[in-house]
Amino acid sequence: MALKDARHARGRLAIGVLVALVLVHLLAVGAYYTQARQQSLLVRTLEAREQWKAGELEAAASLYRSILRDRPAVSWPLILIRQFPENADLWYLLGRVESDRANVDAALQAYAKAITVGGRGARETRELLLIHGRLSELLAFANERLAVDHLSPQPLKDRAAAELEMGQASGAMDDYRAALDRLPAWRQQTDPAAPSSLSGEEADLLNLYAAAALAAHARSEAERACMEVTNRQGKRAQLDRLCHALIAHDDGRDADARRLLAGYLPPASEHEWLTRGLVSEP
Repeated sequence: MALKDARHARGRLAIGVLVALVLVHLLAVGAYYTQARQQSLLVRTLEAREQWKAGELEAAASLYRSILRDRPAVSWPLILIRQFPENADLWYLLGRVESDRANVDAALQAYAKAITVGGRGARETRELLLIHGRLSELLAFANERLAVDHLSPQPLKDRAAAELEMGQASGAMDDYRAALDRLPAWRQQTDPAAPSSLSGEEADLLNLYAAAALAAHARSEAERACMEVTNRQGKRAQLDRLCHALIAHDDGRDADARRLLAGYLPPASEHEWLTRGLVSEP
């Protein structure tokens, strides 16, 4: 009886080992298959980028959309290769391609997807909306960002840009000032080692605040903000030339404004609007 039980035990053990080996084999085959599919999707992503660089925008957009469609199934149950494209990055890249195709709505939708899943796209969204004069949408976008980001000055800056272009100069002043108030805490959080001296971000906000003040007929506020940049910037810096040029233009001294802006490259759409007709030809 003992011998028979031992044989049964050995038989069950052998079966268990066989089942385990079969499962390991199936897992290995599944892992190999999953890895191969993920590698193929990565190659397609690289192809889409090359098509974009080559100017084949329609093909690039179509390929990015197919990649986004296939990615959920390919990434299940786990990612096995390095540099596997993130969902947020794919939506962002699609937004860039659609923007280059001048498909504004499609680009905005792609950027919105990227932002929703924690990716980039906020800066590109605000620029598209500004460039195309969709100011009410920019206001709504800025308010949405303000609701989820209680520290960054950027949503306030976006809202102020829309308000300034819409002729709501007083509201723009308030929002630029609020952005300036937020800036120190934001810098401390994002770059704790940053010096306390005048930063490019602060100088830019002060220049834009001065522009809004001029539009609101608050000349003394514009001059005060501009002189704050002048007094705090480095000896060789020219962080104050936008506001001084705008003040010169307000005085009717357009030749001085053009001299101040010689070689100036507007960093964003609102700066381009403010200097339209004043920036010297290269």
